[in-house]
Amino acid sequence: MPIVEPSSSPSAPDPVTPGRRWGWPSWGTVFRSHLLDFCFPPVCPLCDIREREPGGESPLCAACRRQLLTDARQCARCSASVGPYVDASVDCVQCRGERFAFESAVSIGPYDQERRTACLRAKLAGGRPLVAGLVDCLWERHGARLVEWNPDLIIPVPHRWWERMTRHHLSPLSLAEGLAARLQRPASFDLLTKCRHTPKQALLAITNRRDNVRGSFQITGGGQLTGATVLLVDDVMTSGATAHECSRILKAAGAQRVHVAIIARVGR
Repeated sequence: MPIVEPSSSPSAPDPVTPGRRWGWPSWGTVFRSHLLDFCFPPVCPLCDIREREPGGESPLCAACRRQLLTDARQCARCSASVGPYVDASVDCVQCRGERFAFESAVSIGPYDQERRTACLRAKLAGGRPLVAGLVDCLWERHGARLVEWNPDLIIPVPHRWWERMTRHHLSPLSLAEGLAARLQRPASFDLLTKCRHTPKQALLAITNRRDNVRGSFQITGGGQLTGATVLLVDDVMTSGATAHECSRILKAAGAQRVHVAIIARVGR
Protein backbone atom coordinates (compact mmCIF):
# COMPACT_ATOMS: atom_id res chain seq x y z
CA MET A 1 0.00 0.00 0.00
CA PRO A 2 1.75 3.17 -1.13
CA ILE A 3 1.84 6.03 1.31
CA VAL A 4 3.67 9.22 0.45
CA GLU A 5 4.67 11.19 3.52
CA PRO A 6 6.34 14.59 3.57
CA SER A 7 9.20 15.03 5.97
CA SER A 8 8.48 16.33 9.46
CA SER A 9 8.72 20.06 10.08
CA PRO A 10 11.75 21.37 11.97
CA SER A 11 9.64 22.19 15.04
CA ALA A 12 8.03 18.75 15.16
CA PRO A 13 9.44 15.61 16.76
CA ASP A 14 11.13 13.13 14.46
CA PRO A 15 8.80 10.45 13.11
CA VAL A 16 8.97 7.10 14.83
CA THR A 17 10.75 4.46 12.80
CA PRO A 18 8.92 1.10 12.95
CA GLY A 19 11.03 -1.69 14.33
CA ARG A 20 13.70 0.61 15.74
CA ARG A 21 15.76 -1.12 18.41
CA TRP A 22 17.23 0.52 21.45
CA GLY A 23 20.04 -0.74 23.68
CA TRP A 24 19.27 -1.93 27.20
CA PRO A 25 20.38 0.45 29.98
CA SER A 26 23.16 -0.78 32.22
CA TRP A 27 22.32 -2.08 35.70
CA GLY A 28 24.19 0.91 37.15
CA THR A 29 21.96 3.36 35.25
CA VAL A 30 18.82 1.55 36.43
CA PHE A 31 20.07 1.46 40.05
CA ARG A 32 20.92 5.16 40.06
CA SER A 33 17.52 6.00 38.59
CA HIS A 34 15.65 4.02 41.27
CA LEU A 35 17.85 5.45 44.02
CA LEU A 36 17.17 9.02 42.88
CA ASP A 37 13.43 8.31 42.69
CA PHE A 38 13.52 6.89 46.23
CA CYS A 39 15.48 9.81 47.70
CA PHE A 40 13.85 12.55 45.61
CA PRO A 41 10.39 11.39 44.44
CA PRO A 42 9.40 13.12 41.19
CA VAL A 43 6.69 15.77 41.29
CA CYS A 44 3.43 14.69 39.67
CA PRO A 45 2.92 17.05 36.69
CA LEU A 46 -0.82 17.21 37.36
CA CYS A 47 -1.18 17.74 41.12
CA ASP A 48 2.39 18.97 41.90
CA ILE A 49 2.74 16.54 44.80
CA ARG A 50 5.96 14.61 45.39
CA GLU A 51 4.34 11.22 45.52
CA ARG A 52 4.64 8.24 43.26
CA GLU A 53 3.32 4.70 43.40
CA PRO A 54 6.25 2.37 44.17
CA GLY A 55 7.52 0.86 40.93
CA GLY A 56 5.23 3.00 38.81
CA GLU A 57 6.58 4.12 35.44
CA SER A 58 4.09 6.90 34.71
CA PRO A 59 4.98 10.55 35.42
CA LEU A 60 1.57 10.83 37.11
CA CYS A 61 1.03 9.86 40.74
CA ALA A 62 -1.24 6.92 41.57
CA ALA A 63 -4.04 9.16 42.88
CA CYS A 64 -4.20 11.24 39.67
CA ARG A 65 -4.16 8.12 37.51
CA ARG A 66 -7.10 6.67 39.44
CA GLN A 67 -9.09 9.89 39.01
CA LEU A 68 -8.30 10.13 35.30
CA LEU A 69 -9.27 6.52 34.65
CA THR A 70 -12.75 6.62 36.17
CA ASP A 71 -15.95 6.51 34.04
CA ALA A 72 -14.88 3.60 31.87
CA ARG A 73 -18.01 2.99 29.73
CA GLN A 74 -17.88 4.89 26.44
CA CYS A 75 -19.69 4.98 23.14
CA ALA A 76 -17.74 2.88 20.64
CA ARG A 77 -18.32 5.46 17.92
CA CYS A 78 -17.76 8.89 19.55
CA SER A 79 -16.28 8.00 23.01
CA ALA A 80 -19.01 9.88 24.92
CA SER A 81 -19.76 8.54 28.39
CA VAL A 82 -22.75 6.21 28.61
CA GLY A 83 -24.73 4.70 31.45
CA PRO A 84 -24.31 1.13 32.72
CA TYR A 85 -27.43 -0.18 30.96
CA VAL A 86 -26.94 1.50 27.58
CA ASP A 87 -25.85 -0.48 24.54
CA ALA A 88 -23.28 1.85 23.00
CA SER A 89 -21.52 -0.71 20.80
CA VAL A 90 -22.68 1.15 17.67
CA ASP A 91 -23.64 4.69 18.72
CA CYS A 92 -25.22 6.71 21.54
CA VAL A 93 -27.67 9.57 22.04
CA GLN A 94 -24.88 12.11 21.44
CA CYS A 95 -23.79 10.81 18.03
CA ARG A 96 -26.90 9.03 16.75
CA GLY A 97 -27.88 10.62 13.45
CA GLU A 98 -24.52 12.38 13.07
CA ARG A 99 -22.58 11.77 9.86
CA PHE A 100 -18.91 11.51 10.78
CA ALA A 101 -16.07 10.91 8.33
CA PHE A 102 -14.13 9.07 11.06
CA GLU A 103 -14.97 5.49 11.98
CA SER A 104 -14.68 5.62 15.77
CA ALA A 105 -13.05 7.42 18.67
CA VAL A 106 -11.52 6.69 22.07
CA SER A 107 -10.79 8.96 25.03
CA ILE A 108 -9.54 8.71 28.58
CA GLY A 109 -12.92 9.96 29.79
CA PRO A 110 -15.34 12.89 29.92
CA TYR A 111 -14.15 16.50 30.01
CA ASP A 112 -14.79 17.25 33.66
CA GLN A 113 -12.84 17.90 36.85
CA GLU A 114 -9.47 16.14 36.66
CA ARG A 115 -9.45 15.64 32.90
CA ARG A 116 -10.35 19.28 32.24
CA THR A 117 -7.46 20.38 34.45
CA ALA A 118 -5.18 17.89 32.70
CA CYS A 119 -6.12 19.15 29.24
CA LEU A 120 -5.56 22.79 30.20
CA ARG A 121 -2.23 22.15 31.94
CA ALA A 122 -1.03 19.96 29.07
CA LYS A 123 -1.24 23.02 26.78
CA LEU A 124 1.22 25.01 28.88
CA ALA A 125 4.96 25.26 28.30
CA GLY A 126 6.56 22.39 30.13
CA GLY A 127 3.49 20.22 29.58
CA ARG A 128 5.33 17.30 27.96
CA PRO A 129 5.67 15.18 31.15
CA LEU A 130 1.93 15.53 31.72
CA VAL A 131 1.19 14.54 28.13
CA ALA A 132 3.40 11.47 28.60
CA GLY A 133 1.29 10.51 31.60
CA LEU A 134 -1.91 11.05 29.60
CA VAL A 135 -0.58 8.80 26.84
CA ASP A 136 -0.02 6.14 29.52
CA CYS A 137 -3.63 6.50 30.67
CA LEU A 138 -4.99 6.38 27.13
CA TRP A 139 -2.93 3.29 26.44
CA GLU A 140 -4.04 1.57 29.66
CA ARG A 141 -7.68 2.17 28.80
CA HIS A 142 -7.67 1.59 25.04
CA GLY A 143 -4.33 0.05 24.10
CA ALA A 144 -5.90 -3.15 22.81
CA ARG A 145 -8.31 -1.23 20.60
CA LEU A 146 -5.58 1.05 19.25
CA VAL A 147 -3.52 -2.02 18.33
CA GLU A 148 -6.57 -3.59 16.71
CA TRP A 149 -7.05 -0.50 14.52
CA ASN A 150 -3.47 -1.01 13.30
CA PRO A 151 -2.98 2.52 11.93
CA ASP A 152 -0.44 3.10 9.18
CA LEU A 153 0.10 6.72 10.22
CA ILE A 154 -0.57 8.94 13.26
CA ILE A 155 -1.52 12.56 12.53
CA PRO A 156 -2.30 15.32 15.07
CA VAL A 157 -5.08 17.85 14.43
CA PRO A 158 -3.04 20.77 13.08
CA HIS A 159 -2.75 24.35 14.33
CA ARG A 160 -2.00 27.47 12.33
CA TRP A 161 1.65 28.02 11.47
CA TRP A 162 2.12 30.95 13.85
CA GLU A 163 0.92 28.85 16.78
CA ARG A 164 3.51 26.23 15.93
CA MET A 165 6.17 28.94 15.68
CA THR A 166 5.28 30.87 18.85
CA ARG A 167 4.20 28.17 21.29
CA HIS A 168 6.75 26.11 23.14
CA HIS A 169 4.46 23.11 23.20
CA LEU A 170 1.34 21.86 21.37
CA SER A 171 -0.27 18.95 23.19
CA PRO A 172 -1.76 17.20 20.08
CA LEU A 173 1.75 16.93 18.57
CA SER A 174 3.15 15.43 21.76
CA LEU A 175 0.18 13.05 22.02
CA ALA A 176 0.77 11.90 18.44
CA GLU A 177 4.46 11.37 19.16
CA GLY A 178 3.69 9.31 22.28
CA LEU A 179 1.11 7.12 20.56
CA ALA A 180 3.40 6.62 17.57
CA ALA A 181 6.07 5.32 19.94
CA ARG A 182 3.59 2.97 21.61
CA LEU A 183 2.24 1.64 18.32
CA GLN A 184 5.62 1.65 16.57
CA ARG A 185 4.10 3.48 13.63
CA PRO A 186 5.26 6.69 11.89
CA ALA A 187 3.80 10.07 12.73
CA SER A 188 3.44 12.97 10.29
CA PHE A 189 3.28 16.55 11.53
CA ASP A 190 2.99 18.49 8.29
CA LEU A 191 0.95 16.31 5.93
CA LEU A 192 -2.33 17.74 7.23
CA THR A 193 -2.23 21.51 7.78
CA LYS A 194 -4.63 24.25 8.81
CA CYS A 195 -4.89 26.73 5.96
CA ARG A 196 -7.03 29.50 7.43
CA HIS A 197 -7.88 31.08 10.75
CA THR A 198 -11.16 30.07 12.39
CA PRO A 199 -12.95 31.42 15.47
CA LYS A 200 -12.64 29.15 18.49
CA GLN A 201 -15.13 26.30 18.32
CA ALA A 202 -15.96 26.61 22.02
CA LEU A 203 -17.39 30.10 21.40
CA LEU A 204 -19.86 28.88 18.77
CA ALA A 205 -23.17 27.06 18.92
CA ILE A 206 -22.96 23.34 18.18
CA THR A 207 -24.96 23.84 14.97
CA ASN A 208 -22.41 26.34 13.60
CA ARG A 209 -19.23 24.40 14.25
CA ARG A 210 -19.09 22.36 11.05
CA ASP A 211 -19.54 25.48 8.94
CA ASN A 212 -16.80 27.18 10.96
CA VAL A 213 -14.12 24.58 10.16
CA ARG A 214 -15.24 23.61 6.65
CA GLY A 215 -12.38 24.21 4.22
CA SER A 216 -9.89 25.10 6.95
CA PHE A 217 -7.66 22.02 6.52
CA GLN A 218 -5.70 20.72 3.57
CA ILE A 219 -3.17 18.10 2.51
CA THR A 220 0.20 19.61 1.64
CA GLY A 221 3.03 18.55 -0.61
CA GLY A 222 0.89 16.29 -2.78
CA GLY A 223 0.74 13.68 -0.02
CA GLN A 224 -1.24 10.55 -0.83
CA LEU A 225 -2.75 8.13 1.68
CA THR A 226 -4.02 5.48 -0.71
CA GLY A 227 -5.72 2.73 1.31
CA ALA A 228 -4.19 3.88 4.60
CA THR A 229 -5.67 3.65 8.09
CA VAL A 230 -4.99 6.92 9.94
CA LEU A 231 -5.10 7.65 13.67
CA LEU A 232 -6.09 11.30 14.15
CA VAL A 233 -5.04 12.73 17.53
CA ASP A 234 -6.35 15.74 19.48
CA ASP A 235 -6.73 16.78 23.10
CA VAL A 236 -10.51 17.45 23.35
CA MET A 237 -13.55 16.68 21.22
CA THR A 238 -16.96 18.34 21.69
CA SER A 239 -19.24 18.13 18.67
CA GLY A 240 -16.78 16.18 16.54
CA ALA A 241 -16.84 18.87 13.85
CA THR A 242 -13.06 19.37 13.74
CA ALA A 243 -12.33 15.63 13.75
CA HIS A 244 -14.95 15.15 11.04
CA GLU A 245 -13.47 17.84 8.78
CA CYS A 246 -9.91 16.55 9.22
CA SER A 247 -11.09 13.01 8.52
CA ARG A 248 -12.97 14.16 5.43
CA ILE A 249 -9.80 15.74 4.02
CA LEU A 250 -7.72 12.66 4.87
CA LYS A 251 -10.22 10.40 3.10
CA ALA A 252 -10.25 12.71 0.09
CA ALA A 253 -6.48 12.11 -0.06
CA GLY A 254 -7.06 8.36 -0.22
CA ALA A 255 -7.26 7.21 3.41
CA GLN A 256 -9.52 4.21 3.76
CA ARG A 257 -10.27 4.61 7.46
CA VAL A 258 -9.74 7.30 10.09
CA HIS A 259 -9.96 6.68 13.83
CA VAL A 260 -9.66 9.33 16.54
CA ALA A 261 -7.84 9.33 19.88
CA ILE A 262 -8.37 12.17 22.38
CA ILE A 263 -7.77 12.95 26.02
CA ALA A 264 -11.33 13.94 26.87
CA ARG A 265 -14.79 14.03 25.34
CA VAL A 266 -17.09 16.97 26.12
CA GLY A 267 -20.71 16.00 26.72
CA ARG A 268 -23.63 18.04 25.49
